[in-house]
Amino acid sequence: MPYQPRVLVSQVIPGPVDEVWERVREFDSIDEWHPVIADCTIDDGESPVQVGAVRDFTAGDRTVRERLVAHSDVDRYYQYTMESDAGAKTDYLSELRVDPITESDRTLATWSAHYHVDAADAAAEAEHLQKVFSGGLNTLHDEFSD
Repeated sequence: MPYQPRVLVSQVIPGPVDEVWERVREFDSIDEWHPVIADCTIDDGESPVQVGAVRDFTAGDRTVRERLVAHSDVDRYYQYTMESDAGAKTDYLSELRVDPITESDRTLATWSAHYHVDAADAAAEAEHLQKVFSGGLNTLHDEFSD
């Protein structure tokens, strides 16, 4: 029976939530702020904030295809599924969210994923996602620290 883990990484970003959201809100902007992701494109004619948009990007020697399944400028989050190169994961759903820290002009960014995986692959898949999510959020932290 597959195991269903949840991976969640959070980071306090030293910048206003609206500015952080503007940096990450478009589904195809990930190659502009994530250090290992290159060449992100949206399928022709699709808006990068429209539910159903599909992005393709390169991460190292992998090409990944993901579909936007939820997007909210009001709540400042989007969710997506992985359509290709999910490794040992199935039924993958990920969310990137930014929320204001109300006592300061900073942002709490969280990046999480739910998926199914065989127990034998669970630790490796979780470690991989933690590195991916941390890499992106740490870069955002550094960008807003300048």
